[in-house]
Amino acid sequence: MTNDSRLETEKEFLAILALHNEMFEVLQVKPHYLSNKKHHNLLSLMIDSYKQNGSIVPKDLMVNSEYIDYVLELYDTQLITTSYRPLFFALQNNIFDSYKEDIILKLNKELESKKITYQQFIDKVGKLNDIKVVEDTELLTKDLLLANITSDKREIPIKNYPKLNNTLKLVQGDFLIIGATTGVGKSGLMLNLMNSLMEDYQCVYFNMEMSISTIYKRILSIRSDIPVNCLNNPSSYQKELIDKAANEIEKNNVYIEHKATDITSIKTVIQKIKNKNKHTIVFLDHLGLIKSDKKSLYEQTTEISKQLRQICLEYDCTIIGASQLNRSAYSSEEITLSMLKDSGELENSASKVILLYRDKNETKDNPVVTMFLEIAKNRDGQLGIIRATYDKTKQKFEEKVV
Repeated sequence: MTNDSRLETEKEFLAILALHNEMFEVLQVKPHYLSNKKHHNLLSLMIDSYKQNGSIVPKDLMVNSEYIDYVLELYDTQLITTSYRPLFFALQNNIFDSYKEDIILKLNKELESKKITYQQFIDKVGKLNDIKVVEDTELLTKDLLLANITSDKREIPIKNYPKLNNTLKLVQGDFLIIGATTGVGKSGLMLNLMNSLMEDYQCVYFNMEMSISTIYKRILSIRSDIPVNCLNNPSSYQKELIDKAANEIEKNNVYIEHKATDITSIKTVIQKIKNKNKHTIVFLDHLGLIKSDKKSLYEQTTEISKQLRQICLEYDCTIIGASQLNRSAYSSEEITLSMLKDSGELENSASKVILLYRDKNETKDNPVVTMFLEIAKNRDGQLGIIRATYDKTKQKFEEKVV
């Protein structure tokens, strides 16, 4: 936006506020967002006048002779009375975008002059994502009600797992947690779910634990049905399957993020790559490794849980996150929801929880083990236990035929 058009945008924005004082109820622009000092000061005066009187008193804005003619121009602006409300939101959006551009330019200069570190630059840019216009809340109408009572379009079918699919009833916007003890197969299950969903949805996997080589091998092994150990030296037939799997994965535009480990960075990545034509499913491996500036573990978990739930709503995405169970799970005869690490808010924020555990009659050294996927919380569906086999050589989960 040129400087002249920016000034015109700000002037039109102030004119709507002057002529339609009710727009103060949806005002989200702050005075310092405006580039022109006169506009900045006038918005401050308008806000003060509105707070004191419930409407703008024109004389409150005419604090000096310089402002008198300008204020009169604002009140003389011709507006189409039927469309000023959507125009006001559009102008606020333009002001927000210009303000954020100013901040990014300033941060770029500070980074180039080494006044701030690269991580500080990323953190500050990420916080700009929180500056956005909240549009008018929808008025509930008959058409809106009837259009949303059918959930078919919002259901997320998990093709390779019919029993899990029918019981879990995963829908767009869910926050699903997979809880298990260390080494049981949380990452393996999440990668299998991603493999099942990547053809129909945009999948973004935040890897915070595995090496790059390990996660890529697991993804290829699951897709090709070839043991991880054979990927480095495959037979001719296996090489064909690996090439086919790699082509399919590339075609489905799967994103693997290795560096984002805090909420701000996660939001930045989602905002940057989100596909407007496909629903986005975010995999977080795992929740305990997401960084927070809160002091206690419980405070960290609470803050992260709330932020993740907000991300589901704000970016219209589904989140599937892995979480470790606490120490009591290692010695207990029964796995329960309360064993989610620092459970409180995790359990409350999640719309669905799967507890993953091994059949106690089998040793963890077996290459293929029987697993239980217990749906312990399900806001939209049933509770239940799904039996599965976990082939650790191929990292594959398959539902068990009973």
